[in-house]
Parts: sequence; structure tokens; C-alpha cells
Amino acid sequence: MTRISVLLAVSALSIAALAHHGPPNNVLFDMDNIVELEGPVTEVFWRNPHVRIRLRDATGEIWEVESGPVTWLARLGWTADIVNVGDRVRVAGYVSRRHANEMALTNMLLPNGQEFTGSSRPRPLRFSEQRLEVERTVIDEARREEAIRDANGIFRVWAWGVGEFGGGGMPDNAEEMLTESALAAREAFDLLTDEPVLDCVQDGMPRAMFHPSVLEFTDGGSELTLRSHEHDIFRTIHMEPAADASTQPASSLGYSVGAWEGETLVVTTTRVDWPLSDEAGTPQSPDVRLVERFTLTADGSRLDYELTALDPVNLTGPSVRTAHWMWVPGLAVLPYECEIWER
Repeated sequence: MTRISVLLAVSALSIAALAHHGPPNNVLFDMDNIVELEGPVTEVFWRNPHVRIRLRDATGEIWEVESGPVTWLARLGWTADIVNVGDRVRVAGYVSRRHANEMALTNMLLPNGQEFTGSSRPRPLRFSEQRLEVERTVIDEARREEAIRDANGIFRVWAWGVGEFGGGGMPDNAEEMLTESALAAREAFDLLTDEPVLDCVQDGMPRAMFHPSVLEFTDGGSELTLRSHEHDIFRTIHMEPAADASTQPASSLGYSVGAWEGETLVVTTTRVDWPLSDEAGTPQSPDVRLVERFTLTADGSRLDYELTALDPVNLTGPSVRTAHWMWVPGLAVLPYECEIWER
């Protein structure tokens, strides 16, 4: 049985979180409607936000089969050379609510007789008795030792949403903090039509901080850089003294000013031009003020995060959300390179 080796240095995402909108998702896909298809692969799209293949079914129709992000699939052992154009495969998946002839993959029988179950939690085999197995190798020891040697406070790589490494967060505003108009807007929010990141639009603040992703802080002296794998986000944090924020152009990530309070980095962000405060569809006004606190634990293994949002239009008071990332020495932040596959 073929085994696929995967470096854990690949940054990875968990599709269990709604924040990533990954398949299968009961809003984007009909979880009560699973179909099986068999036919030759006509195209393979090995790019974020989700790997996809197209195949021709028995009637001659083309179906698009969606799986997880590139880096997440690499963790599971599915690399670009496993499925090729011309291969005959058998698939099962949930039917899309957005597009006809599209599904979220649950099971795929590969030409070699092995079956990929499309999840970090093994689903029951559907077509065979041979599961695609994964042999994962550890992070290169030299790279790991270098990361340990160079670690300096928060300036290192942090992981959230990776089962092996821990991390997690509370991405949505509590309903009791929302104004009536914000509650109405959240109720009217339709993920199928109103979610910009489904079309590879880079997320804005504060949602950019709540993706299950890998991020890195870099110390540039008067400016700090925060890089996130998800959507290739680069934030610049201007350390005090900084320019008057009110004179700066508005943007989806806003204008961020940082200061140290002991070992805690406090970042205040204004001038945010982004319509959504969270994944639930809570609206956000241009008057929003975001205060972030990044605190390193005493042993340096964990970065705790607290975000306080103040928005006089949509919030009745300060809305506090939290998250944390774990330090994984030697982990790399890889390019995300989101790309829409033309239908």
C-alpha cells in the first residue's frame, strides 16, 4: 500500500471551523443530499481556497468536486499527483446550494484502489476496504532548532486550528452586545450571496484575525509586521509615535498603532473600511475602534489574544472576543495564493 509522506512544516487549516467556509458546510451544501458519481477526471485545480476536480459522469455532464485547502490536504497526504486528468474515479459528496453540478467531497475511490475520505477525522469507507494512509514526518530538526534559537518574545510563528498543535478562538460577537439594527442585519445575512471571501476577496479587520490559520510576527523596529497564511494578509503595526490615524486612508485592514504594556502588545486599529465584524454577518461601521492585546505566556508556548471592538452604530458596548495560538518551532507560513476557478 502506497504511503504519502507530508512535512508538518506546511501550514495547515481546519475545515471544522465555519470561519473557513470549507466543505462540507451545512449552509453551502445540502447535508441531506449526498450523491455518487463515477467517470474520468477532466480537470484538476490545485489551488486555494479549495482543491477541486471536474469529472464527466455517465450522462456526459461535468461535475465539480470540491475538497479542502491545499495545505490542509497536504497534511492528509493528498498531493497534486494523486489524481490526474484522465483518471477514472468514483466520488460521493454533498450537493452544493450555490451551483448546479457541484458537490463537497466526502469519499473518493482512486485508480489504485485506495479511498480518500476527505476529512482529518476518518469517515467510514464507502467504496473499498483500502483507506489512503498518511505517513507524516516531523519538522526538520535543524529548522526546528533554528526557530528555537531565534525566538524572541512574540516574534515567531504561531498556529491555530491545527489538531496536532492546538489553538482556537471565539470569532463571533455575542448577540447581547448587538444593537437592534445589527441583529436585523445579521438575521438577513446570507452566506451564499453576501460572503466576500468565497470569491477570494482578502478578509478585513477584525475577521482577518479569526481564521484558523498560521501567522508570524516580525520586528521591524518602528513598524511590526503581522503575516497570516489565510488570504496572504500582511498587517503593518506602527509603533508609537505614529502618524495621526485620522489623516490616514481607510482600508480593509485599517490603520494600526501599537504600544507595549509590559510584555503585552496593545494594538489600536481605526480607519477600517470593511463591512463585516464577524463570520455571522454582524455589520461594522467606519467608526469602529478595535483594541487588540497579544500576551505571551510565561513559558513562551502560547500567544493569548483579546480583541475589544467599539462600534457606536452596531454595538451596545464593548464587544470582547478571544483566541490563542500555539508556538510550533520550525513551522513555516506559506503563500495562500487564492484563485477563483472559472466555471
